[in-house]
Amino acid sequence: MKRILVFRHDKIGDFVLLWPALSLLKNALPDASIEVFVAPVLKSFALACPYIDNVIVDTGDDAAIRKEIAQRKYDAALVSLSQFRIYKIIRNLPIPYVLAPKHNWYQYFYKHRTDAQYKVGEGCWRGGCILVEHFLTEHKLDIPALPEQYWDVSAERDHWQLYYGKQADEKLIFVHPGTGGSSGSLTPDDFVNLLTQVNHASIHKCRFVLTYSGDEIVLAQAIFDKLTQANINVEMATPLKDLTDFAKSIVAADMFMAGSTGPLHIAGLHNVPTVGFYAGRSSQPKVRWQTLSQSHKRLAFTPPEGKKTGRNMSLIDFDATAKSIAEFLNTHYKV
Repeated sequence: MKRILVFRHDKIGDFVLLWPALSLLKNALPDASIEVFVAPVLKSFALACPYIDNVIVDTGDDAAIRKEIAQRKYDAALVSLSQFRIYKIIRNLPIPYVLAPKHNWYQYFYKHRTDAQYKVGEGCWRGGCILVEHFLTEHKLDIPALPEQYWDVSAERDHWQLYYGKQADEKLIFVHPGTGGSSGSLTPDDFVNLLTQVNHASIHKCRFVLTYSGDEIVLAQAIFDKLTQANINVEMATPLKDLTDFAKSIVAADMFMAGSTGPLHIAGLHNVPTVGFYAGRSSQPKVRWQTLSQSHKRLAFTPPEGKKTGRNMSLIDFDATAKSIAEFLNTHYKV
């Protein structure tokens, strides 16, 4: 096969969780052009992915998209994000093999389908892998091993640590106080309380870097002001020109804390230790939305499970949480 198209045109975090599947595809077919259909905001970030060779952007103009796909002459298409709209775009195009997950009624329009549902106790990143594994198996190709780290930009770590002002004996703790809506959000006061305790309990000198985008600056500024008053070493990150630079810059972090799954998942690409705050639901989002960091580099907290309590992040025991985070940091970076 010379050219394969993968559809994943939704949020940043969902696209990041496709990277393991893309790594399988690229390593199994190193000479093929692996291409993706993504949302406009993801174009440059997708091109920076080491497993992607070309990008088609979802402009919203379905006729133009259909024409572009036809011109690319794909040997196969994998529909990771299945929508009726996508079926209508690619139907009757001369793509020899199209694989879609067994989701929704329009799955039956596809000749090739697979159950891409990840198991209980697995992260949802497994869904994309299941799709690709089915494709590789049907084409009698070996399934490669997954890498321990999905994005190696370690050569840029010193540059980005200098950018964020790290001193030799400090640990850079990135904190993203906003949320994309998939989970709850800690209040500025809860973040201040938590970070103050982590700072005191850690054996390391901590430098907290507050990252944000758009209206999240209000949350970040409120946290910055209160931590500064408490003489905590903290800075507001200067927003970078695009998502790709921000994603690369996270390689500077010694730990990344957030309730927003998008930035957390980007940190996971670098195998950075992550601390996530998730809603307390029976579906266990802290497992489903786990980052791509190795298991011993992941820490997650939720409020008590329930309809009335599950999204109330103030119900988290922040004293115990701060102690756990400090121990987590100390374990990874022993003096």
